[in-house]
Formats: sequence, structure tokens, C-alpha cells
Amino acid sequence: MTIDEVEALIKTKTRNKVRIHRLEERVGDSVAFLSYAIDDKNQMTIWHTEVPPSLQHMGIGGKLVEEAVQLASRDSSRLRIVCPFAKEHLARHPELKERYAVRLEEASSVRGLHPNL
Repeated sequence: MTIDEVEALIKTKTRNKVRIHRLEERVGDSVAFLSYAIDDKNQMTIWHTEVPPSLQHMGIGGKLVEEAVQLASRDSSRLRIVCPFAKEHLARHPELKERYAVRLEEASSVRGLHPNL
């Protein structure tokens, strides 16, 4: 999905009530990104991580997830994860939750952001 497609879906799902942010990693002409939002209750939601095929298996997606977790910790935000990749990454690396002392909130699956949902 493109950045614009992801942001349009997030706006639909949140009824435009949040400001959308993203973390990016650029390598040449390719861009990997993680889209997240922070609501008025200081809850960060990681919505989607996109890594183009040319950048996969290089640890870039995991790096973006770790950066988002660091932000949630720094800002004392509760963390809600909708993105399946981010959920799997944190499940494989539970030390990240401990290192950054983030509070995870349960998130239901959101249809439309991932082809398999």
C-alpha cells in the first residue's frame, strides 16, 4: 500500500479524529514506513508497517517498530497495535516491551489495512 492509501484508510477508521504520523526509512528510491496515530487520550496506535520487497529481510521493519515503541515510551503513551507485522515483531522480541516499559492495549483487527484481514 502507498502512504496515501494507508492514511486514507486510517482517516476512515478513526473518522478523522486523530493526527496521522509516520516513521520512514529511505534507501535509494525505496521508502519503508510505519504509520501511527496518537489520540486525545494519549494512546498511540500503530496502524501499518510497509516495507517494499527490495528492502525486506534487512531489519528495517523491525527498526521502525522499535522506533515507534521508543516514542510511546518517551511520551508515556499507551500503545495499541493494529499492524500484524508490529504485533509479530514484539511477540518475537518481548525485551522491547520491557526495555521501554510500554503499556500495551488490546487491539482488534481492522479490516482494509492488510490484505489478509
